[in-house]
Amino acid sequence: MNDEKTLMYEAATLYYDKKLTQQEIAAQMKLSRQTVSKLLTDALRENIVEIKIHNPRQERKTLEQKICEHFGIVNAVICSASSENESIRRTMTVRAAVDYLLPVVQKGNLKIGVSWGRTVREVIQTLPETATAGNTVFPLFGATDNEKAYFSSNELARNLADKLGADLKQAWFPYKPETEADYHLLKQLSYYQKMQAMWDSADLMILGIGNTEILEIFGRTFGYSQIHTQAIGDVATNFFDVTGAFVKLYENTLCASAENIKNTKQAVAIASGTEKAEAAAAALRTGVIDTLITDEQTAREILKV
Repeated sequence: MNDEKTLMYEAATLYYDKKLTQQEIAAQMKLSRQTVSKLLTDALRENIVEIKIHNPRQERKTLEQKICEHFGIVNAVICSASSENESIRRTMTVRAAVDYLLPVVQKGNLKIGVSWGRTVREVIQTLPETATAGNTVFPLFGATDNEKAYFSSNELARNLADKLGADLKQAWFPYKPETEADYHLLKQLSYYQKMQAMWDSADLMILGIGNTEILEIFGRTFGYSQIHTQAIGDVATNFFDVTGAFVKLYENTLCASAENIKNTKQAVAIASGTEKAEAAAAALRTGVIDTLITDEQTAREILKV
């Protein structure tokens, strides 16, 4: 019997580890192919070989739990995307975000703040047109000079409002007024105060996570400082360092604060791409995000940071 089990072990090693065909194993072991087939079947029966079937959804659930426990967030949604192509993985992440957000916004009567970025823009573009009741959509910061569509907070808010048939409130003021006097003047105006009231009482915020790209854009637009080297990313123009501590890059900016994001009923951040892992991990450490939506590869990288 021991000799027979040894044959089972040898045949199984050649088949499962060395990836030889049964015919190749038969030639190497000087046995018939039928005998090799029987040895492989018997190896399973005798528990010499164990075949485990891993449920990919269960593996993602385990990964989601690890993310939640490690960073202390309420919810994580991780989509499966086997491709190494970052664009395909972002598409899958966008699809997961749409599936998550659609039933939330369909409940209606929500104040919905919108950040910016490519992924947020794609989520809005992918959302189907759906009639909702009582929703109001608004940007989370004032306008900037950047002309790229995915950096136009007012435009993204308008597109989302159109998709949901929601009311729209736009930020008719700059993110960073030119002078301190302009900053204080704008804060006294009724349309700014109405927007601040929206930020103070938001039910849902849809957020992108910026990395060094956004830091470079802000540096070119508003200037660099030594503090720039401390920051590694942003959430709705609130910049943070690798530890998750917020860094004040600019004074006198008109935007929803980190405290506003923290106090919203649900702050959903969407990020995809391993180049976002460091910034995403730091964003989760800030304590203002309660839901992360990402792809499996990015999630694994986030846990390594």
